[in-house]
Amino acid sequence: MIVTEYVYSTVNGGVPLKADVYYKSVTNDAVREAGPIVLVIYGGGFVGGSKAAVSKARLESLVHEFDFTVVVPDYRHCPTVSVFQGPIADIHTCFSWTCKELPALLSRDVGVSVDGGRVAVIGSSAGGTLALHLGSATPPPKAIVSYFPAVYLKDPFWHSPMEVFSQVPRFPQAFLDKVNSEGIVTSTPSSFRRVPDSPKPVPDFSRPRTAYLLSNLRDGTLFRNVVQDGDYERVDPVELFSAKFPPTCFVHGSEDKMCHPIFSKTAYESLRSLGVDTELLIADGEGHDFESSMSKDHPHFSIIRNSHRFIAERV
Repeated sequence: MIVTEYVYSTVNGGVPLKADVYYKSVTNDAVREAGPIVLVIYGGGFVGGSKAAVSKARLESLVHEFDFTVVVPDYRHCPTVSVFQGPIADIHTCFSWTCKELPALLSRDVGVSVDGGRVAVIGSSAGGTLALHLGSATPPPKAIVSYFPAVYLKDPFWHSPMEVFSQVPRFPQAFLDKVNSEGIVTSTPSSFRRVPDSPKPVPDFSRPRTAYLLSNLRDGTLFRNVVQDGDYERVDPVELFSAKFPPTCFVHGSEDKMCHPIFSKTAYESLRSLGVDTELLIADGEGHDFESSMSKDHPHFSIIRNSHRFIAERV
């Protein structure tokens, strides 16, 4: 698996928006059918994340098991831009670039043939929300996989304190406000770090952005601060659902405390009632973000494979 970095757009007077493109090496000169593409969108509460952090097991499965070329973009992070003007706008731009410009670039640069008319999308958490937004693109993706997305954004769940973050300490407001002076941010290090004698990574509260994100999740104020103008309807992708929505697969852990599985179940039922080709995959016993560190030999990786198969059968 080879990776090449491209700039898919520039914003705010020249800030580059970058994407990593993963593909198989070209081993001979035989003419091959132009292959499908999948856009993989990371999560991070619209506040953090990086294209470098996407699961390598997932990438290898998509490239080697399902013959996809994979595009993993960075995008502008909140709160120095709203979720509508930053992440949503940037993902639409990247999808358009992937369909219209990437095929010629890959053919010219590395001899890889891809079909810009055969593009699917996968997203996780905030990325799952962004993936669903592409259902409104013209033309839309051939299929969408949305892992534990934030949807139904007017629901009190999103505006109430989250018990799972109740132990996050209180920080001086001046420390949290440092995120507002960071300028345009398109990629951030992990919010967690490894420490000796701890079986799991712990939050890196030396970073204002980590403290900002987890404090807002603790207090139930994240969406107020990333939506910014109170217009939850234009940010909520379920408002885009119609009988013409592309085939969509929802994936959720049964024990997710950050995004209750009822949201994916309700979205699935909504699309099904409209006659849309849709599936719901539940990973029993798994929590939020379960796929990010899951190895290919884990029993539940079969669910990830099944989500990849869903798009492979529809591109």
